[in-house]
Amino acid sequence: MNDDEEFILGKSAFHGQTTIHPVGMSLVIFLGILLLFLPRRRAMIAVVACASLIAVGQRVVIFDLDFNFLRILVLFGWARIFIQQEYRWFRWQPMDKWFLLWITTELILYVMSSGMVVFVYRLGITFEAVGMYFIVRMVVRDLDDVRGLVEAAAYISLIVVCLFMYEKKTARNLFAVFGGVPEITVIRQGKLRCQGAYAHPILAGCFWAVLVPMIFSRIFSPGFGRVIACLGLFGSLGIIYLSSSSTPIVGVIAAIVGFAVFPIRRHMKALRWSIVVVLTCLHFSMNKPVWHLIARTDLIGGSTGWHRYHVINQFINFFREWALMGVRDVTHWEIFCNDITNQYACEGIRGGFPTLALFIYMISLGFGNVGRLWRSVEHSPGDLMMAWGIGVSFLVHIVNFFGVCYFGQIDMLWYISLALCAVRPVCKAKGELKNSSSISRQINYSNDSIAYLRT
Repeated sequence: MNDDEEFILGKSAFHGQTTIHPVGMSLVIFLGILLLFLPRRRAMIAVVACASLIAVGQRVVIFDLDFNFLRILVLFGWARIFIQQEYRWFRWQPMDKWFLLWITTELILYVMSSGMVVFVYRLGITFEAVGMYFIVRMVVRDLDDVRGLVEAAAYISLIVVCLFMYEKKTARNLFAVFGGVPEITVIRQGKLRCQGAYAHPILAGCFWAVLVPMIFSRIFSPGFGRVIACLGLFGSLGIIYLSSSSTPIVGVIAAIVGFAVFPIRRHMKALRWSIVVVLTCLHFSMNKPVWHLIARTDLIGGSTGWHRYHVINQFINFFREWALMGVRDVTHWEIFCNDITNQYACEGIRGGFPTLALFIYMISLGFGNVGRLWRSVEHSPGDLMMAWGIGVSFLVHIVNFFGVCYFGQIDMLWYISLALCAVRPVCKAKGELKNSSSISRQINYSNDSIAYLRT
């Protein structure tokens, strides 16, 4: 299911009408207060908790503007930034410019191709994306802050895996009371696909597959965080297993491969081109296109690999239809239930080739930023592995995109990952701003940090 289907289905169920459960409202207010006042290193625990513990049906509608609870938390985040004046530390980077260009292009072209009926809906998505991205950019500034985010995710994973285990045992989703998720757990090929508060079982697994590499990287840093990281790996891998979906398992395999190539990290360019050459040779030697390999992927039984292959095939076949500014209706593409289970295809359908090109360029820019980051901290094994873990998490997103189109809570994680690609090495000087003068705003970084910022 893509986000357009979620919009259509949600419109009849809970879109456009205020749906508040007392527990959900209490929790979002509590998390908002945490986001306002927790130390910077711990602040992101509120965001991960909101995404993991509040179902998508909870929302407040004001003058036809739909604020789900994640968007309400974005408002708390911006209140924090202005109250604590954290915007003073912000330094504009190329990723920020391209992110804004991508999200704005998608908004404009999507509305042009689909009509004004979707304008308010897409405006809400844009608000969520821009708001969350720049909150992370201003709050998560260096690798120490990333460690705080990772530890927060590890704590939350233990809560979520317990709830998933309950759902596995009873076949009932406790979060159904909040709306937006089914009460009875979905079964496919005899396997319960636990979902929790997430928009879909696949997305639940993908959410934690993305976090696995960063949680694993925390093991290489000193301190009690190693124990938390081990527990977090147990929790996150347990969630992936209980979601009973192939796509997140493929994401975990991608993470393993990402860490396996760490010893040859200085030869990644050669490795990338080797992969391109191999795939090209396979394409011309196979009876079917190389992306037909996706049709043969079924790790747990019941996967829809052929459907994913068909989506890519039709997306290419109808290139001239969507290339200019996207397309409103893909019914004639003969895709089952118009289910576009591919993020790259979704980008093209929403905003044509310009949006897709910006999306791919942003991915390339993100990997480039991470590459400069890990090179600047090679003297510190813990920092090096954390920087590498950010890159591997980014890789997991890229792999996930071939099997699912993001919507719901995992969109938030994608914006966070993009923002993390712009973090800085850990500050050697622990003193923050002493006053608001422009001179005192200069933080004393190590020589490696300065070299990184100048790039």
